[in-house]
Amino acid sequence: MWQDIVIALVGLSFGLMLFPQLRDVIHGKSINIYTAGFTTAGLYVLALTFFTLEMWITVIAETFAGTVWFLLFFFSVINKRKTK
Repeated sequence: MWQDIVIALVGLSFGLMLFPQLRDVIHGKSINIYTAGFTTAGLYVLALTFFTLEMWITVIAETFAGTVWFLLFFFSVINKRKTK
């Protein structure tokens, strides 16, 4: 189904666009952990929802974007703890 491909391309591009932010977070900066945490949870819920619809390409894309957001969350928590 064509919708699977379109949604997957958008999800993948959203994950890829976060790579510069991820680089900054790995190097000591941080983002709002609540935003990153809730976005991670939301993307994983979407991946599970698309799994039930058997939209396999989108499941991979949403899981990828969710994982990038999780890494942003993880490194931001570590960086905030270092500054305290």
